[in-house]
Amino acid sequence: MKPTKPLVLVATVVVVAAIAYAVLRFWDHLGAGSVPAVPLSAPITLAVLAAAVFGVALGLRARFAAYRKARARIERGLPREPNERPVKPIDPLQAARALVLAKASGLVGSVFAGIYAGYGLFLLGRLDVGIYRSEALRCGFAVLGGAALVAAAIYLEHILKVPPEEPGNDAKVPSGA
Repeated sequence: MKPTKPLVLVATVVVVAAIAYAVLRFWDHLGAGSVPAVPLSAPITLAVLAAAVFGVALGLRARFAAYRKARARIERGLPREPNERPVKPIDPLQAARALVLAKASGLVGSVFAGIYAGYGLFLLGRLDVGIYRSEALRCGFAVLGGAALVAAAIYLEHILKVPPEEPGNDAKVPSGA
């Protein structure tokens, strides 16, 4: 799987924002009533998702660092400290699931950031009305939440990047690292 390119995510935000803006303009043109309200839970949900993805990234980063440290100690021939717990390698299936989470989170974050960016652009012309001003503020926070989710997803993908193999390094790490 190739890493997600940030340009693709930015393009997704721009295209979805344009579509959301056009749909809201059409809705307003039809006179179907006021535009739907932005739920208060939208920015909160996106921020919680971003924190969860970032937490997964930090947890995996710590496990990878501990495994690299134990592997380097074994390669140098140093014994394990008496109070040091054995380090288990990362399960490949767990890493694959985290990678799928990162890919999906990046796309979800960019789509929702685009939706609320388009909605916010639509509301910019109506900021003189108090209700629209609060809706625009919620849209801004939702865009920030979507951007945070995208950033956390890109960071998780970066953590899961496999370093290139060193030529001539066919040595296996002994079990019980």
